[in-house]
Amino acid sequence: MTRSHNPPVYGLDIDHGVNDAPPPPRRQSSAQDSAPGYLWNSTTQELIPILPEDHPNYRQNVAIITEAIRRWNQGASK
Repeated sequence: MTRSHNPPVYGLDIDHGVNDAPPPPRRQSSAQDSAPGYLWNSTTQELIPILPEDHPNYRQNVAIITEAIRRWNQGASK
C-alpha cells in the first residue's frame, strides 16, 4: 500500500470573487493606534517598551535597549 504525500497547508486560499462576500477592509495603521512593541530584558527580567521616534524619552529608550542587547550578546558568547 502506498500513501500519497499531502503537503502542509500554511494558509487559506480565499477567493472573494466566488461569492458575494466583500473583501475584508484594509486598515490604515499609524504609530498612534498600533500597540507598542516590547523587548524582554532577560538580565533584569522585565519588558522594555519600544518607543516611537517622536516620544520625548526615545533616546533614553534606545540606550536602554542597546545596553540590554549588548548584555544579552555577551552572555550568549560565553
